This record gives sequence, C-alpha cells and structure tokens, in this order.
Amino acid sequence: MRQLILIPIALAASTFALGQQAAHPATKTAQKQTTELTASPKPQGLTVDSIVSMTQAGLSEDLIVARIRKEGKAFDLSPEEMIKLKNAGVSDTILRVMLDPQAEVKPAAQPIPQPQAPAALVAPVVVQTPAVPVAAAVSNPSGATPGPEPSAPAADPNDPMTPHDSGIYLYTRDRDGNPKMIVLERAAYQGSKTGGVLTSALTYGLRKAKMKAVIPGPRASVRTSDRRPVFYFYFEDKASGLGKSYFGLTGLSNPNQFALVMLEVKKSTRETIIMEFGALGASSGTHAKSMVPFKSERIRPGLYKVVPTEQLKEGEYCFLASAGFGAYGAGAAGAVDIFDFAIVPNQ
Repeated sequence: MRQLILIPIALAASTFALGQQAAHPATKTAQKQTTELTASPKPQGLTVDSIVSMTQAGLSEDLIVARIRKEGKAFDLSPEEMIKLKNAGVSDTILRVMLDPQAEVKPAAQPIPQPQAPAALVAPVVVQTPAVPVAAAVSNPSGATPGPEPSAPAADPNDPMTPHDSGIYLYTRDRDGNPKMIVLERAAYQGSKTGGVLTSALTYGLRKAKMKAVIPGPRASVRTSDRRPVFYFYFEDKASGLGKSYFGLTGLSNPNQFALVMLEVKKSTRETIIMEFGALGASSGTHAKSMVPFKSERIRPGLYKVVPTEQLKEGEYCFLASAGFGAYGAGAAGAVDIFDFAIVPNQ
C-alpha cells in the first residue's frame, strides 16, 4: 500500500523536473534581451569625417579640441586626409591636436581696447589755410617779376594785375571774348643806312640826307585789329632799372623813355628815320612824322598802362628805346630795345 502511494509522488516530481528543463532556454533568451535593452551603447571613436562634420556644423575650435583630447587618441593622418580636412575648413590648431592631443594650443591674440574720451570732451580740429594775396606773394612790390616763393598761388598770365616778367605786353581778347596777354618779342636791329646823299650834294645841302634804322623782316609776329591797342609795361622795381632780365638797357623805369614809331615797310625790311643832315645843320632822333603819341598811366610801382591817344592806321609799329635818349631824347638814334607789332584789319 505504501509503495502505491510513493509511485504517484515520484511521477509528479519527474514531471516537474522535465518542465523546469524545458523552460530554461526561453528564460535565458529573455534575460539576454533585457540586458541588451538596458545597457548603454558603446561610444564610437572620432574619425576624420566626424571632425569635418563638427567643423561644418559651426562648433567652435575650443569644443572640437576638447572632444579630441577627451578621446585621448592621436590620429594617424595621411597627407590626403590632412588636405581633405583643410579644404573642409578645419583649422591648423585642430589638425595639430589631432596629431598630438597633448599639443599646446595658443589662444588667439585679443585686440587691446583703446580708451575713448567722452564725445563732449573731444574738440574738432579745424585747419585753416590763410589766403595769400598775389601781391603779398611776390618779393618785390612792382609785380613785374614773380618771387621765388614756392607757396605762392599760380597767377593768371592773362590778368594784367598779376605779376609778370618785365617787358611789354599787348592786352587783347580772343575769339571767345576772353582776355589775353601777349608779350612783344624784341626785334633784331640790323643797323642803319644812309640815303639821299647825292641829292643833298646836288642841291648844295638844301635837301637833307637821311639815315634810317633797319629792322629785318617785312612784318611783326604780334598782330592785332584793335586800332587803339592797350599795352602794359612791367618794370623791375630794383636799383638797376627794369632792363636787367628782359630789356637791354639799364636805367629804364617808365614808358616815357620809349617812343612809339610807325615803320616804313620795304620788300624785306622795315625802316624808320633816325637822323637828317644838310647844309643848314643836322638832327638826330625819331622822325617827328613817324612818331605816335601815347598816354601812360602808372598802375602801381613798376606797372604802367599805355594807350595811343589816337586810332592807329593799318601798318607796322614798334616801341623803341635808344642808347642816346639821355642826350637826344627817346628815339631811334642808337636804338637798342625794339619791340614790334602790327595793326591789321580783321585780325
């Protein structure tokens, strides 16, 4: 009876043991899956592409360097990889730390802020250049010859009131009505010739022989259609007179020492009478019939305005001063300075 009771118990125990063995593989699988879900993923190491991605994402250089140093592993970069990183915008500092995580990184130099004064305390600096009058810029007061000061403003050469080199200038206007100053060039003095000697001898000196000053060339280079031309005489305001730089004679100081003469035009020359002599005597100087009266006005020391008192006829003219003006008066006898011009129609 007792054996019959033990048999069912043994059978039940065997069945339980078999159930336990059958359930064991499933239990291990479930436990493994639960472990995999709860465990954190293993971090991946930095790569060249990850450095490029962080740079292009805009992460600062300090953050990328800190991440490389946290990894603690040096990159074995090939030249091609370094070029790739550089083209992607990776800085040299990051490349240096990638090759050596312990490499020293120098901070970028920061500009030193400059102290600024309050706006109310800053006074504007105004530089004023004083205007220099033309007359004050010239060393001598006559205005004849400009001074050597380099700071003097450029004078208008067509303004009679500005300084000019000593000489005689024709004041006229161009086709557009603008004022224009033209300097009269010195004419060559060819010499003199005598005529009428035979006639004077045949008339026993009643007909005077004439000596004439000769200027080469039939016409002057300066020509104007103004019948009452205006001239400006510029003299140097010096003890040596105005002839030192332009005029040949010394001691000239005003236009009254010149004569305005109408010239007789020949084929290849221009002439004027400088002396007449005969039985009753001789006379030298400019011939009265060829002289043209003019009015001289002093503008300032060394500057004169000269205008003929009457309208000039068409022809060749000249201003002349002679070496003998002290003894004979201004005239062509011994003429040294001759400045010629012409009056022509429709010039």
